[in-house]
Amino acid sequence: MKTTSGVLLFLSLFGLNSGLFRRHYYVSNKMYWENAQTYCRNNYDDLSTASGPDLKTLSKVSDLHRYFYWIGLQSDTSRHIWRWSNGGKAKINDWARGEPRIYYEKCGCVYTGDSKVRDADCFWNIPFFCMNVYELVLVKQESTWEEALDYCRQNYLDLAILYSDVVMTEAKNNSTNAQTDELWTGLRFLSGRWLWVNGEELQYTHWSGGQDLHCPAMNQRCGVYHRQEMAWKTEDCEKKLNFLCVKKAYSLP
Repeated sequence: MKTTSGVLLFLSLFGLNSGLFRRHYYVSNKMYWENAQTYCRNNYDDLSTASGPDLKTLSKVSDLHRYFYWIGLQSDTSRHIWRWSNGGKAKINDWARGEPRIYYEKCGCVYTGDSKVRDADCFWNIPFFCMNVYELVLVKQESTWEEALDYCRQNYLDLAILYSDVVMTEAKNNSTNAQTDELWTGLRFLSGRWLWVNGEELQYTHWSGGQDLHCPAMNQRCGVYHRQEMAWKTEDCEKKLNFLCVKKAYSLP
């Protein structure tokens, strides 16, 4: 069984200057570290890269009460250098006291009681977090909402889903050179409620004030990111605007 942790985190990978963000997915299946890595690479991008305050957030998943979980951390066999599953060298400031301590415990896990990292036998059977890594892309062509949706799905992944402060910041950064003040997002009013194009309901919201969101007019049923207000607004789906797409931004080493 897979359940989404609902956590979106900001990071910069592989020396890139562009802003990337990742979403973590809690997997309750208990596996060895290597099997967990294979599972994540088959179903998501990789085992999760996470540290600091991020670990405290992941540790709050209710099913993990006072338990351990894998993250994408493993030591180099020959030199005992800790690396992330994606190949990058890990700088860990969140080791529990006295850790890492045993040279043959080469995989990194987190204890929910203190959200600290510990070295562990890679053959522990414990749950884990996978991640997907994304990047926003500004498209400077004026299109209706449906045209923007088609373009994003043909050339990237989808219209942008702005479901955290982190991604809203990325929308602000990516829209600097836009030719319209409003940009289409993957927000649409369907079946009496606002939904993202991937079918997810709104758990995070950032609406501009003064709009009737519960029953918008028929010509106000698509959602935009407004650059000046740095907020969402309703808009006529037939309006011609620039838009934000989202694309996968991760590749295995």
